[in-house]
Amino acid sequence: MVLPQELVADDVIGLRDQMSARIAAVLRPKGGKRKEGDAPLPKGVEPVAALPPHIDRPWKRFEAAATELQGFRGLRASAQADQRHSGTSEAERSAANTDSDDRWRALEQWNAGAAGLSEDGQTPSPSDARWLYAQLFPAPEGLRFITRRPRVQWAAMVQRMKTLEEERAQAVIEQFGGTRHYRQLVAAHARFGEAYGFTTVVLAKDGGPTDGRPQWSAARDALRSLIQKIESHADPEIPGSEALAAFLLAPYVEMVGDLAKPRRRASATKPEAVPAPPLGAGGTP
Repeated sequence: MVLPQELVADDVIGLRDQMSARIAAVLRPKGGKRKEGDAPLPKGVEPVAALPPHIDRPWKRFEAAATELQGFRGLRASAQADQRHSGTSEAERSAANTDSDDRWRALEQWNAGAAGLSEDGQTPSPSDARWLYAQLFPAPEGLRFITRRPRVQWAAMVQRMKTLEEERAQAVIEQFGGTRHYRQLVAAHARFGEAYGFTTVVLAKDGGPTDGRPQWSAARDALRSLIQKIESHADPEIPGSEALAAFLLAPYVEMVGDLAKPRRRASATKPEAVPAPPLGAGGTP
């Protein structure tokens, strides 16, 4: 038996629900009376206390396989949602990187301005500012370190932050009005370290399930076996067997018809082939 090629997981799960409703409608314990809310049964289908064993066993296998497939899809969807939600961590990395880059650019502009002043006899002198600039932004590197990979950039920034902590550097920062630049750089540096896991532990989120092929194969195989068993149950010599088989198979027949509709529409719109003109003498049209 060949299942429709267009069959997808949603079809299988929906078919399980439809068949489950029909099986529930046809099952009735011995001595049980029909209730007003019971699902109607078509003519020729009588309630049974239990499904025939050769149908009940494959039905339970199919029900379990389809339920496992549904569970896998739920876990995968949840994991994908978590990944989308946790995208804020990646966004924070990007924001932290941008903040750090901007603060270094601002500090470089401030330091360059202080280094460009003329000597006026005050301390610290512009030569101290030029010393600091040479420590932080030496040629030809300059500000290129902020464009490196995070690990390389971090190492370069740590080295420069240590220079900024020195007494000589702190004097330049204080006397040339760079205190606000420095404080904002310190905050941005700390943010960068946390975002990229250099100063704190950043655990990667466990990925969700991604390969549902085992569940999909199991559900398809169980469905194929179930349909075959129900079809084989129909026997003209067994009263009610054909009606029961048709009742249980109705959702599957409907599904196959739905899946075939796109093919029929495509065939109806496909232009007919135009025969080639006959060849004349010499093989020319």
